[in-house]
Amino acid sequence: MTFRIIRYSLREAMRSLIQNRLMTIAAVITVAACLFMVAISFSLAANLDYILQQMESYMSVTVYIQEDRSAEAVSALLTKVEAIPHVTSIEYISAQEALERFQSSLGDSSAILDGLEEDNPLPRSFILDVDNLVNQEYVVGRLNDMTEDGVDVVKHGGPTVNAFMTINNVLRVICLIIIASLGVISIVIIFNTIRIAVNARKTEINIMKYVGATDSFIRAPFLMEGMLIGITGAIIPCAVCYTIYKPLMDLLQENLPVINFDFRARSYIFSILLPLSLILGIIIGVAGSATSIRRHLNV
Repeated sequence: MTFRIIRYSLREAMRSLIQNRLMTIAAVITVAACLFMVAISFSLAANLDYILQQMESYMSVTVYIQEDRSAEAVSALLTKVEAIPHVTSIEYISAQEALERFQSSLGDSSAILDGLEEDNPLPRSFILDVDNLVNQEYVVGRLNDMTEDGVDVVKHGGPTVNAFMTINNVLRVICLIIIASLGVISIVIIFNTIRIAVNARKTEINIMKYVGATDSFIRAPFLMEGMLIGITGAIIPCAVCYTIYKPLMDLLQENLPVINFDFRARSYIFSILLPLSLILGIIIGVAGSATSIRRHLNV
């Protein structure tokens, strides 16, 4: 396609969009709504995945050792635990060290534990790090099979992680359904917008055919029209999300103290979201235009 054809197509597309401004606005709003859901879904998924990555460093497995086990038995248990696949590191916590950590966590109230040094009720334990949260359930299962070797209780954050991953998956499915629905609606509205433009220019199109205009030359302005609708519909939600993303993340960080994790930087989100939205917007716009032309333009 030459520059002259591109310039002609752009001029004709702009003229048609202005003439059918109400349908154009409706099409742009619908595409923008669809891609706004894409932006929300991507931002949620990116941040949830990022939080899950950070959770890997917090979700250690704690193995409490049976009280009656000798030092030799504990050493043998340590060797077996180290041999479990996916265990990346292991730390032994003595009963005395466990008490000191407990006292430290109480701060000014640590005095209530005075006198327990001689009769320490806290058990010895191992703290394990697993290479991936996905493998934590396997490691916990292996540890639970070691009761005869001295394992008493195994504590881990598996239920929390599983709940978090379930929420993540459910949100993704819901967002995908909404995006697909809005995408279909966008294509239908663009289809109707282009159909109006085709019907308004049928006489002009017939004259162009009689003088030898090619099919691609006739189609080009309508495809350009759909592309412009898609691009405009992509830029609007990206601009809105870019503006509100950082203030919203800061607000969540400040007002939800239970959230002790960092969120993805705005630059990271939009380095992916902007090109993704533009590509999807162009696909939706061109798909709507191409469908309308094929069904309503006899070329």
